[in-house]
Amino acid sequence: MKLDPVFYVKENKLFKIADNSAVDPASLKRIEIKWSTVEIEEDSYNEEYLAQLREELKSLENEGQFAILVPIVDKSLEKAEETEAFINTFNHTARRVKDCISVAGYELPAELKDIQSFMDTIAIKHAQYVYFSKEKNTSNGSIVLY
Repeated sequence: MKLDPVFYVKENKLFKIADNSAVDPASLKRIEIKWSTVEIEEDSYNEEYLAQLREELKSLENEGQFAILVPIVDKSLEKAEETEAFINTFNHTARRVKDCISVAGYELPAELKDIQSFMDTIAIKHAQYVYFSKEKNTSNGSIVLY
């Protein structure tokens, strides 16, 4: 199930597609998600937690609100295998909330060196997501700087 995008990015600013109105990213609910809470061991995910996350997102959807999913890096992210595990964990998270219109997208963690792989992997099934970053040194046109 692929959802239509709700937002678009232009000149590092967020806009709602329905009426082209500017959206302040601070108005979106930030939901922090610890990597270790989702990936409880290698390739094993906390489905109970993800079901609760989906319920929270569905509640926001019913209220007409939107959220940014904020991955929290609380494990080592030094090796390529660790980066792959991180990306796989949050791709799995996206699959579990795939029908939640309330998800605007993901915040990109500063610790993640390969943001393009993260975005490319998520975009395979979730092209509607927008990415948010506090880093000013990105030139990607699909990232909102705040």
